[in-house]
Amino acid sequence: MKSFDPRFLDFTLAGVLSVCVAAPALAAPAAPDFKTYDSNGDGTVSLEEFQAQGGQEQAFRAGDANRDNRLSSDEFTLANANNDRNKAGKYVDDAWITAKVKALLLKDEGVKGLNVNVATNKGTVQLSGWVKDEAQIAQAEKITRSVEGVKDVKNGLQVKP
Repeated sequence: MKSFDPRFLDFTLAGVLSVCVAAPALAAPAAPDFKTYDSNGDGTVSLEEFQAQGGQEQAFRAGDANRDNRLSSDEFTLANANNDRNKAGKYVDDAWITAKVKALLLKDEGVKGLNVNVATNKGTVQLSGWVKDEAQIAQAEKITRSVEGVKDVKNGLQVKP
C-alpha cells in the first residue's frame, strides 16, 4: 500500500493555491478611475454609480465612512479595495476547495483520483473522469461533500468500460 508524505500534499496544495491567487493578480488591470465611476460629475459616487461599474453593495457600505450614502474620492479608494478583496476571496475559496478535494481523492486508496477531474464554481464542485466501478463514484462524491465550503456536487464520473 502506497502512502503519500503529508508534506508532499501540503506542498502541492500550497503550490496550486499560489498559482491560482497569483495569476489573476498579475493579470489585474490598473485601479479604476474615480471620474469613471462618478458618471453624473457631482464629485461623489452613489451606490447606483458604484454598482453600475460592477461594484458590490457590501464594499460600498464598508467604504462609506461617514454613512452619507456617497463616496468621496478617499472613501472610493477604500470601497474599491474592499470590492477587489471580496472578489478575490471568492476565487480563492473555489481554488482552495478544488485543491483540497483533489488532494483527498489522490490520498484515498479506494478512489485513486488520478483520473478524476475537479472544478469548483461558487462552492459547487464538478467531478468528471473515469473510475473502475460504481463504488468509486460514490466514494468520490462522499469525499467531496466532506470538504468544508462545498455547497453542492455535480458528479459526472463514469465507470471505465
